[in-house]
Amino acid sequence: MSVISLKSALPNKSIIGEYVLKTLKTVDEVVEFYFSSSSRLRSNIYIILGSVFVFFAIVGIWVPGWPTVSWAVPAAFLFSLSSEKLFRWTLTNEYFGSALFDYYSSGKTLPNHVKRIIALFIISMSLTSSYFVWLVSTKGDGELLVISSWDGADPGFGFITIILVGLIGVWYVLFQVKSR
Repeated sequence: MSVISLKSALPNKSIIGEYVLKTLKTVDEVVEFYFSSSSRLRSNIYIILGSVFVFFAIVGIWVPGWPTVSWAVPAAFLFSLSSEKLFRWTLTNEYFGSALFDYYSSGKTLPNHVKRIIALFIISMSLTSSYFVWLVSTKGDGELLVISSWDGADPGFGFITIILVGLIGVWYVLFQVKSR
């Protein structure tokens, strides 16, 4: 579908590149825009998986430090592929519904400051993890400045892999996730 015909098919949406952006105002608009049903078997699998994610999100309501919305986002996604009733419930839920509604109504985007915070978390956790993997698996009992004394079983692949995966994650969040 060309941009011109797409614009006429979606008159209240602005088009930026390949992305269609519109702030959806109601739960009905969000459900109409994102909900798509699957086969019976897939729907059941998605409902089961979504329910597991909802369980983890509910645990996050009471356990400090345990995320809530981070678990509810994949649940809403799975429900958007399987059950209109459950998808509506995730968007209107008292505990995490407003965050999910904002996420879906704005075109599944993140504000720039949130993307930077996420990137900083990825960098800090990647550096911390790679340091401890290097300390235990590569350096071992060796001396810090004498590389030949490092007697760990890993020649360095572990901590380098963690750093590379972290850099890919930062790149993805900063450049592939749409911004508001």
